[in-house]
Amino acid sequence: MDVSLAEIAPYLRMGGSLPEGELASRISDVKARVAKAMRPLRVWRRVGKGEVPMMGESLRAHLSSCSDVYLVCATLGPGVDSLQRAAGAVSAADALIVQAAGAAFIEKYMDETEDSIRALLLPGESLVSRYSPGYGDWPLEAQRDLLRILDASRTVGVSLGSSLLMAPSKSVSAAIGVKGAP
Repeated sequence: MDVSLAEIAPYLRMGGSLPEGELASRISDVKARVAKAMRPLRVWRRVGKGEVPMMGESLRAHLSSCSDVYLVCATLGPGVDSLQRAAGAVSAADALIVQAAGAAFIEKYMDETEDSIRALLLPGESLVSRYSPGYGDWPLEAQRDLLRILDASRTVGVSLGSSLLMAPSKSVSAAIGVKGAP
């Protein structure tokens, strides 16, 4: 798995421009360190729509055409967090690049996860876009039940702190609806 400078740049708030010259080289070097530090893992489980925890109106509307839902958790692992702390002790700029590259990598990994799930679908089924706790009116607190259902602490090493932030920090949880007739 790889990400491009164009995929990292939005996380650096570059306003649509792409890094060039020395900055592009620095980002590429840090990106390579992130790629070496990460150990991507993921877990998913197909459940009935009624099993999605704490569903609000916006998620209910998003899943209105769906019968089932894949609950998903993916992470890049603790190595990226360690790399970001180490980089921050030396260079705030490098720590920011680690954060941005990590964000781009976890999004790419979630895209790959969706592709893997799509390959499991029955004829006539398709996926709706993923939806994570904290979007719309689906509360972050829903992550507690979502991670419990997936046994994410044991299966992929993702836990939830009292502030509802996941550890490792480059982790994503989501619901992906399945529409169509099985």
